Amino acid sequence: MKIVIVSTFYSEGMGYTENCLPKALAALGHDVQILTSNLNVYGNEQGYDKTYASFLGPADQGVGEFKVDGYTVHRLPSRIIFGYVYITNLYKKIKALSPDIVHSTEVASFHTYSLALLKLLFKYKLFAETHQHMSVIKTYLKIRKGNMLKRIIYKLTRTLPSNLASRGIEKCYAIAPDCADVASVYYGVPRNKITIQSLGTDTDLFRPALSDFELKIKSEQREDLGYSDKDVVCVYTGRFSEDKNPLMLAKAIKQLVALDLPYYGLFIGEGIQKDQIEKYPNIRVLSFMKHKDLADYYRIADIAIWPTQESMSMLDAAACGLPLIVSDKIGDLARVEGNGKIYKEGNIEDLRYVLASLIEKSDRRKYGEVGRNKMVNYYSWGKIAEQIQKDYNLALSE
Repeated sequence: MKIVIVSTFYSEGMGYTENCLPKALAALGHDVQILTSNLNVYGNEQGYDKTYASFLGPADQGVGEFKVDGYTVHRLPSRIIFGYVYITNLYKKIKALSPDIVHSTEVASFHTYSLALLKLLFKYKLFAETHQHMSVIKTYLKIRKGNMLKRIIYKLTRTLPSNLASRGIEKCYAIAPDCADVASVYYGVPRNKITIQSLGTDTDLFRPALSDFELKIKSEQREDLGYSDKDVVCVYTGRFSEDKNPLMLAKAIKQLVALDLPYYGLFIGEGIQKDQIEKYPNIRVLSFMKHKDLADYYRIADIAIWPTQESMSMLDAAACGLPLIVSDKIGDLARVEGNGKIYKEGNIEDLRYVLASLIEKSDRRKYGEVGRNKMVNYYSWGKIAEQIQKDYNLALSE
């Protein structure tokens, strides 16, 4: 089967859908091609140079093609239109590749609108996804008081074209229940075309330290970072931005330290909150690192925390056997059922209380084992690719 996956951005070595799904599909024996822009992830954001350039390189990666993990990446030229990325030359590349399946990583995007039209010419089966959680939908859309002009513009530029494009789509995969609501209410995708399909994790790469050798390496790495066996290391990975708000974790750890409890914060990433986070006690900050390199740091940690929005990294941490602590407002609580806890978002005292409730190693191990088993059985990229392959085959047979 020849499969083309179209993604607005692509950065090699990361853990996004555009990296992991094509790898898993290629492992099943399919010819997989990625069509993407010349930009790295977040390459259209104003703060890119400050937050990501030192880690990912220049925002503009140029055009060309290369092979990685069994699939081929085609970087195409693009333009920025009202802040959104428009990939050019899609027609020529689709015509040259002549795919059986085209899979877009976001239904509400310029390239999905183009692909829905091109389908009329090239007769492929079109699939799409949506990763937009309710937590990032503009407030004026949810409150519906005033801002009538903004809502009208949104409907004309986002809802209407997404609704029209969805008529040519076989399925739209929503990565969480609230993403399904976003697709239906704000993007106009018919409910009968929406399927909830979580993101996945590489359970071979992300795994707990179990053997004597791995446990020895883990102990040495903790010691190198200044942690003893009794210390409780709380890890956060991602952007240090206001919407992600990892500063909440640093503040909660300060309160635990004041109670003479051995809690430490390990922050991996970059962002505007970095300088503030570094001022708090028992905190270590490391720069962004490639997806594969995060596995070692999850293995040496004891708890993984994301104070506000969802993150794919939650699944990677759970696959490494870490209990999770997340906001009570996330859209998919199934990620932490039995393998983690929730806290009242924005309430530092509650976050401190939930962190303290996991001070016993035996409790953390219990949650971690549940999480590991859940990731292997339901969230591995291999199993997700097998299910999506069935959907592709069914569409082609029809």
